[in-house]
Amino acid sequence: MSNYMNFSSDNINIFMMLFDESRSMEDDTDSVRTGWKMFQKSFNNFPEANSIAVSLSKFSDSFYPEEFQSIENLKFRYYPDGATALYYSIVMGAEYLTNYINSVTERKGVIPKATFIVFSDGEPCHDKAKRADAQMAIQNLNYAGITTVFVAFGKSISSRFGEEMGFVSTIDVKNRTDLVNFLGVELSKSCKEQSKSMKALGANFFSQANNSQSTGYSQKTEQALEDLSWIDEI
Repeated sequence: MSNYMNFSSDNINIFMMLFDESRSMEDDTDSVRTGWKMFQKSFNNFPEANSIAVSLSKFSDSFYPEEFQSIENLKFRYYPDGATALYYSIVMGAEYLTNYINSVTERKGVIPKATFIVFSDGEPCHDKAKRADAQMAIQNLNYAGITTVFVAFGKSISSRFGEEMGFVSTIDVKNRTDLVNFLGVELSKSCKEQSKSMKALGANFFSQANNSQSTGYSQKTEQALEDLSWIDEI
C-alpha cells in the first residue's frame, strides 16, 4: 500500500502523528487502540475527510513509520515495548513528513497544510540522536509553516519539554484515564478545526480542546464507548 494521493479537493491537510510505543505505555494499550478508533469514527460524514492524510507512526527503541492514508483506511497496530528514542524519532519523523509534503506538492500542484504531532509519556531514554538535532528538526518544520505539536501524557513529562524543544503548540494530559477522551474527542476536534481553516493554526491548534477538555470522560466519549460494535480486533 502506497502513500495516499487521491485527495478530493485542493484543501489538503496532512497530519503526522508520532506516538510513544515504549514499554511504559503498556498498561494504556487498550485505551490507545480505542481512542484511535474513536478518532477515526469521528470523521464519518466530515466534509473534508477525503482531503486529509494521516500517518499513525510510532517510536520506542527506534522510529517506526506508517504510510500516509485516508482516515477511513487507517490501521493502528500498537504493541508497547522498548525504550524512548524520542530525539531520533523526531528527526526521522520530520524528514518523513517533509518528503511526503514534497511528493504531494509535486503530484497535486498545491502546498498542503501540515501538522506534526508528537505524543510521549516520558523523556528520551537510550536515544540515538542528540537533543540539538531534534530541536533543529522542529525549528526547520516551524520555518516551513508546519504546525508542530507536543502532547505530554502522564506525570513523567510535561508540556514544558515540548516548549523547550521549540514546538509551537503543547498540551498536558496528566490523567491517564483521560486518554480515550483526548484521542477520540479533543484531538479529533483540533484536527477538524485545522482542516476547515484556510491557514495553519500554529499555536492555536489546541484552542478548541483547551476550551472543552474535561477531567474525565466526556459525555460524548461515554456514548461512543457504549457502542463498541465498530471496534475491530487489532
